Amino acid sequence: MNLAPMIRKTTSQPACETVHTIVKVLPGGGGFPSLVETASGGRYVMKLSGVGQGATGLATEFIATRLAALLGLNVPAVTPLWLPEELPWQAGTDEFYDAQRRSSGWNLGVTFLDGAVDLTIKDLSAVPDAFLDRLAAVDALLQNVDRTAKNLNLMRTPDGAHWAIDFGACLLLQRWARRGGAGTCDLPPTHLLAGRAPAALEVDAALASTSAIVAALPEPWVAALAADRASLVKQIVDILRHQTAGERCASDTPLPD
Repeated sequence: MNLAPMIRKTTSQPACETVHTIVKVLPGGGGFPSLVETASGGRYVMKLSGVGQGATGLATEFIATRLAALLGLNVPAVTPLWLPEELPWQAGTDEFYDAQRRSSGWNLGVTFLDGAVDLTIKDLSAVPDAFLDRLAAVDALLQNVDRTAKNLNLMRTPDGAHWAIDFGACLLLQRWARRGGAGTCDLPPTHLLAGRAPAALEVDAALASTSAIVAALPEPWVAALAADRASLVKQIVDILRHQTAGERCASDTPLPD
């Protein structure tokens, strides 16, 4: 495959959504997720760069979530958010404000799902099989290790729609690199749907949008991944092409995460 059309124009910075108001710090989850409003009126769950896995985790979640959407999974849209250094304390504890100040600059915004509720294992039987089949296939490709029976990372909105969230622990890039280009297609053994055979995925839309995904990464996130934009595009394209080829993946020998 000629990668030139996919690699060109990957140096632009993302359109800027600037945080205007921190409405509240949300309960549960690590890393002080907070509900914010931007200058344009958007409402997002903001994940901070100054805690947890930092910019590496945000870049991973951004790439994985955008790929998941293009692969047909129902996920909230994600975008980089600019957190001004001069934004004053507006919500939360002193500890949160310290994290806010450490995180000035680029952070991750996940579109806020108004009225959504977290699902538990007791709710799983009511989730449509078609959604679960697509979830298994996408999480297998992304190597999502953070969707377990105790932590489904699934939500339902008042209209009955189901949503998959939290893709910050997807290891597709790391495991692909460690295996020298022989990825893994199996669900992680601790996954909520482990043992469910992942269905084939249609990847044309994801392939066509790979360059745009990488172009939308803020520069500090690219640096945190220890890669340049062109190599990131090639790596993601190779992973998607591997999925298309339907090759049996080299997952017999577990690798450390």
